[in-house]
Amino acid sequence: MHLLHTIFEWLELIIDVSAAVVMVLAFAVAMVAYTKITLRAESEKRIRQLQLVRCDLGVKLVFALELLIISDLLVTIVNRTLDDMIIVGSLVLIRTVIAYFLNKELEDIHTDISD
Repeated sequence: MHLLHTIFEWLELIIDVSAAVVMVLAFAVAMVAYTKITLRAESEKRIRQLQLVRCDLGVKLVFALELLIISDLLVTIVNRTLDDMIIVGSLVLIRTVIAYFLNKELEDIHTDISD
């Protein structure tokens, strides 16, 4: 049983690091794109292109949030105390709500861009 806990702890760490890498890379890509658009794009095209950058960043952030939710679920497997489950449950709830509203915002941006 101890081996199983160790495996889940390592998986949790790997997933957490993966989510952090996704967020950092998404930020870097968005900043490079933002800088290019700001410096090069014509003013008429700039807003649409920036919206596309926001959309791309949002999709990557939702993915990172989903990875963090998976990691939180692994924590509940390893730590079965009521306090740990309440904390992890709260984190999952907060991350799920953020992901939901971020998805809604992305849908709105996609609709605006498509029109």
